[in-house]
Amino acid sequence: MTRWLGAWLHSLNAAELALVFCSVFVVISFVGIAVVHPSIRRMVHGKRQANDIVIFVAANFGLVYAVLLGLMIVATFQNTKDLQDHIAVEASSLSTIYSTADAYPEPLRSELRAQLRDYTHYVLDKDWPGHRQERVLVGGDHRLETIREELLSFHDKTQEVLQAEMMRYFDTMNVARQQRLSAVFPSIPRVLWYVLILGALVTIIFMWMLHIDPLPHLLLSGLTAFFLGIMIFLIYAMDHPLQGAVSVTPEPFQSAYDLDMKWEDEGGKARFVSVGSAGRNGIYYQMINSICNIVNRHISENGVRCSVEETPGSVYNIDAIRSGELEFGIVQSDVAYAAYNGTGEFASKPFRKLRSVLVLFPELVTIIARADAGIHQIADLDGKRINIGEQGSGSHATWDDLQTAVRWSKRPKTTELPGDAAERALCAGQLDANLLVVGHPSPTAREQVAMCATNFVAVSQPVIDALMSRAPYLVEANIPGAFYGQTGETPTFGSNAILVTPAGADAKAVGALSQAMIANLDDLKTKQPVLADLTVKKMTTGTTPAPFYSDAKQVK
Repeated sequence: MTRWLGAWLHSLNAAELALVFCSVFVVISFVGIAVVHPSIRRMVHGKRQANDIVIFVAANFGLVYAVLLGLMIVATFQNTKDLQDHIAVEASSLSTIYSTADAYPEPLRSELRAQLRDYTHYVLDKDWPGHRQERVLVGGDHRLETIREELLSFHDKTQEVLQAEMMRYFDTMNVARQQRLSAVFPSIPRVLWYVLILGALVTIIFMWMLHIDPLPHLLLSGLTAFFLGIMIFLIYAMDHPLQGAVSVTPEPFQSAYDLDMKWEDEGGKARFVSVGSAGRNGIYYQMINSICNIVNRHISENGVRCSVEETPGSVYNIDAIRSGELEFGIVQSDVAYAAYNGTGEFASKPFRKLRSVLVLFPELVTIIARADAGIHQIADLDGKRINIGEQGSGSHATWDDLQTAVRWSKRPKTTELPGDAAERALCAGQLDANLLVVGHPSPTAREQVAMCATNFVAVSQPVIDALMSRAPYLVEANIPGAFYGQTGETPTFGSNAILVTPAGADAKAVGALSQAMIANLDDLKTKQPVLADLTVKKMTTGTTPAPFYSDAKQVK
């Protein structure tokens, strides 16, 4: 009820919102005079009028209440003013970084500017609509992290001053963003709102206590109630500076885009779609980045602006698609199966509106152990230390299924480190093994194997059979050692990576991504060897953990 009321109030313009607050208080005042006043008059006045006493007590109360109203108006106004300043600082820093990027060499300059334009579109097309609904989206944080990594990738001792200035502006922009996000929710505590509303009602009750002629009584009470409504409206509106009729606009970002970025951009009012991937160094991100680049090259034709978002992985992508924060995402088919059917981590929240768009490539459970740890079979993990990936990642969800099929006398000790940290920890002897769920050949696996002496861990046939007997989405496969300078193949299992979307997704956006993938499949194969065996038929037919999006099949 509270959420519905808030959404309704935010949908009103300033005049309508003020009228609602004033009408509520005026109606309460008039109803009280008609219904409650006779009883109060008998109790307070009796045989003799006591207006002087009522006015004296009301004046003392009114003074305290007026001070409280004044403080609240000043506080909320200052919060709104501070928010405007934070937004201006964030947009100004963004604009400065964009223009200063001209000093960087290619291709860094173009890549950095493309990411800054992407962030600006996200703020305008995703962040602000989310703010209007009192939602804090984290996609902007993901994009800022990508920008930060891009900036830190530049190493030139002759440009240390430039680099220091760019990082300073970036830090300023990041801080200003966090201050903007903190203003999404009201700053006045709920208990203080209770005090404000109670104080307004007590003021109206004092008006009911007056013993005067009906017409002046209605007039004075109505004016007082109207004034209280205006004050409460003002406080409410400024306590929600990013929602409602008098909310702060993203005009500084729009100005930064129009002045600095528009001339290097295309598409105008193209529909912005965000596609969840995984870590920036992984295949998910690289593939979606390639697809989005293709979509955006034809943005004036398809009317879709594609944006790749670095995320924790499959589980996160499913949840973000459900909430509307992402329009698309790449996920493991085992995670998609669990989400669609309401099993495992999704047991209490099945996602029956999940739809498959394209089947991409097989991903295999890849366990890499330190060579001196003595781990060659999955049973050897008994009591060992293994990293299973971050919460929200597909590898974490896969581990939850995997450990139910293996009988250890002593369960492995698990950690939830991100990819880079896990690689370092394994080679430093802080871990015995690292779990990946990747397509092969995998740059991530190759990097791990190259860092220190390691070996792949085989998943035994009984474990594979036990898992596949209850999971139709799983496939049996081998990790080719030749890709990593090792001999032989390592038996394991896996599932397919699939591009998913909700059932109500924009058909134009689904078609744009599908056509970009299908029409440029040969070119994508040269960039992503993991797609070597992929065909259009494999992408658009077969059994998937969630039904195909209806219009996805039309692009075959």
